Amino acid sequence: MTKNKVAVIHSDSKIESLFTLFPLIISKYSSLFEFIHITSKRAMLVEGECVVLVRTFKGNSAFKEDNQRKRDFIKNFKKRFNRVIVLDDGAGSDSLHYEYMDLVDLYYKGKLLVDKENYLKPMYGSQYFTNYYNSKFGITDEKVKVRQPPSNPAVIDKLRVSWNLGYGMYPIPGSTSIKVAREAVSLNFSKALKPWYSYNYSRMIKELSKPVSFNTKDSVVHARFGCNSLPNTIAYQRQIFLEKCANSKKVVTGKISQKQYNNELKKVAAVLSPFGWGEICFRDFEAILSGALLIKPNMDMIDTWPNIYLASTTYIPVDWNGDNLIDTIDSINDASQQHLNMVETAREEYKKALLKVDDRVEKFIEEVSDFHIS
Repeated sequence: MTKNKVAVIHSDSKIESLFTLFPLIISKYSSLFEFIHITSKRAMLVEGECVVLVRTFKGNSAFKEDNQRKRDFIKNFKKRFNRVIVLDDGAGSDSLHYEYMDLVDLYYKGKLLVDKENYLKPMYGSQYFTNYYNSKFGITDEKVKVRQPPSNPAVIDKLRVSWNLGYGMYPIPGSTSIKVAREAVSLNFSKALKPWYSYNYSRMIKELSKPVSFNTKDSVVHARFGCNSLPNTIAYQRQIFLEKCANSKKVVTGKISQKQYNNELKKVAAVLSPFGWGEICFRDFEAILSGALLIKPNMDMIDTWPNIYLASTTYIPVDWNGDNLIDTIDSINDASQQHLNMVETAREEYKKALLKVDDRVEKFIEEVSDFHIS
């Protein structure tokens, strides 16, 4: 491994394999990265200028609630690298890990709160929006989690925006293809996925370049999401949205197969996409790729990339309490040209972001490694 290569230490979750690593794999700068699975012997031996730790402890029971073990793990890399970077692809904009942030040089998230002062306040449910539902409506979780402020506020200066779920494999592949991708990543063959990923990337750009016609779409809103098995503060928004939509003939709800889901997205005029574990969801980008109007809780508080969240320009924002949801849904037929313009603008913004993948990765390399490509 040459000194100017960036070591990327990762696991093989679906999110990492198909999304987080996607821009690094397809970029023209992919040769500057060495992808190393966290369980491989090489992960504990490799050394160099810069290492990027991807979702280092998520899903790893060995580190669960053991902050000292997490810190010791990062300190081990600090002995072997001049710069240690965290690429946290956790779902929420507020799911930060202050327990070890002081040890790293930079801390990347796919989405961050615009107002960084919020990171210096306790957040019930560990998210900005879960704290909102707790404080405004008194919603509580059975297993209470409160994200406390950092002991040293200066660590907030380490925060940077990386990329969100907009960079990745759409439509999401079937279970067999996902298994193949995860297996390749687990065996340190991430770069072997480049032809497949690059082909899909080009196909997405071509799809976004096609014109959209509302005349061929059903005037209904796709709202096929659930709220079971989620903490109360996360499920609450979904519950009130579904309750408000219950009597609307313009809304389709309920569970269907993935194939039916993908086909239906192409036919509907609009998609309602509430928050899930985080604010940004697969459904947001699926809607735009399908030529549907995105309806989503207001995202003005989020800084992210690709940024398809320009209120009333690329999507229709609705109140977090759903007060204007039904009026918004009822307007789908009444402003078809306005909504079509919004869909086309969203597709153009998304396409421009996809085309800038090399620029984004170049900026990332220069920031994390202090290595200037040009």
